Amino acid sequence: MERNDRSKHRPKFNMRFVHHRRRTVLLVLLGIVLLLIGGFYGLKAYQQGESKALAPYPVRGCVVDQADGAIDFQALSKKVSFVYLNATTGATYFDDNFNTNYDRLRATNLKVGFIHNFSFEKGAQPQLKYIVHKVRSDSGQLPIAIRVSYYGDDDEKHVDWKKQGPVLADLVRLLANDYGRQVIIKTTPEIKKAIESKYIKQSHFWLEDSQLKKRGKRIEYVEFDTKNTFKNDGTKVNLPVSYFNGSKEQWEYQNS
Repeated sequence: MERNDRSKHRPKFNMRFVHHRRRTVLLVLLGIVLLLIGGFYGLKAYQQGESKALAPYPVRGCVVDQADGAIDFQALSKKVSFVYLNATTGATYFDDNFNTNYDRLRATNLKVGFIHNFSFEKGAQPQLKYIVHKVRSDSGQLPIAIRVSYYGDDDEKHVDWKKQGPVLADLVRLLANDYGRQVIIKTTPEIKKAIESKYIKQSHFWLEDSQLKKRGKRIEYVEFDTKNTFKNDGTKVNLPVSYFNGSKEQWEYQNS
């Protein structure tokens, strides 16, 4: 009798609640699956669109600096046609791996160039002197690149282009005269807009821009991917990748 009384007070198992909970879980799982499928096909469509947009620009290259460590340039030469080595910054910094990388690149068929990082604190002459002292004749075959970017306190608000523009223009002229080679400016679309009409009227540009669209004749390269993964002696390395703004025939004509 006592057992029967206890059974009356037990909570009833609500099967409606159980079915509702199961249905909710199933709907959540279905939603996750649909999101994964949608993400997969969305990524695939994006990659196909990117490949189509890049099809007219088959010549690719990358930038290498000391932070990338030892690079297997023979393996890299199967994926890209040119390499730019980070070399100097202002009049005080030299990439530790420049000489080693340059020597190793001699054994490949890759075209080579070097990058100087422009300093807002140094004049054109001190920067030229430092470049010549460190790079010497190991300048490769490609146009010399001057990278212009904001850094530290020298941001968009504090850089006076009326002062820095002429310094940059002088450095372009001095480098072109000293090395007898074209000099290009590697920078963002925003900085390009600030300097091209008044200070850099003839030199070509190397744009740092992920947008895939048709470019003007003064655009030499476009860095469209800052972290492209390459196999590197059993490991992987992420390198910034650019395309040459022209056909393979134009590339071969310019760099034959």
